[in-house]
Amino acid sequence: MPVYEVEVDTLLFDMDGTLISSTAALSAVWVEFAQQYGMDLDDLLHNSHGKRTVENLQERLPHLSPEEAQSEAVRFEDRITVISDENRKKATSEPTAANPQGTIVGLPGVKELLSQINEGSKAQPGRRPGWAIVTSATGDYARKAFLSTKSSDAPEVFVSADDVTAGKPDPQPYKKGADLSKVDITKCIVVEDAPAGVLSGKRAGARVLGLKTTHDAKRLWLQGADFVVDDLSKVSARWEGDKIILTIDSEERPSLE
Repeated sequence: MPVYEVEVDTLLFDMDGTLISSTAALSAVWVEFAQQYGMDLDDLLHNSHGKRTVENLQERLPHLSPEEAQSEAVRFEDRITVISDENRKKATSEPTAANPQGTIVGLPGVKELLSQINEGSKAQPGRRPGWAIVTSATGDYARKAFLSTKSSDAPEVFVSADDVTAGKPDPQPYKKGADLSKVDITKCIVVEDAPAGVLSGKRAGARVLGLKTTHDAKRLWLQGADFVVDDLSKVSARWEGDKIILTIDSEERPSLE
């Protein structure tokens, strides 16, 4: 596998499926909503990832008003944290990515990579943080979910579904993440696990690192990913001056013809 060294100003991370996994609790909530509204559960589990909950609901439940869809999106995400907390109390050991036991957990390599970025940033006063979260989840849920994994303190820039008018694959979320971070989007790396998120990052003008944590590599390459790795254990970071140097142990780009 090729190993790349890539210079960036800032990393813009998707959250669920990239930094954390809520798959077990999330799937349980989709079961509840599919039963309540008569939606196709298989469609929800395979085609909803990476998009804002409100947009997933609006696509499938057009009879809901915008206000109703937004209210149901908030209720949906609140249920994820409730189920995760309930399962954590019942867990027989500390939940991990390999054995989440129905809870929200940090994914492999996340704590180490964020620590490398954070420590390098703290070493020089005035240096920018170097990373941000750009998620399709609503703000309250996203912050609670991320902090529950104890991977890192929340970043200064945290873009959620509440902060944009169009979600991924629209470029608006990642453009906003770069603007709030005060960096040029072309000097950012977007880190994503979902095809919709990869496309959002590319449309925004960023380079994109795809993770095979929820989708197969081909789907990520097809949306324009520049690098693809198993997970963030294949990525490390160090600061050189005001730049971050990423070492990426990527798989080779396949022929997609």
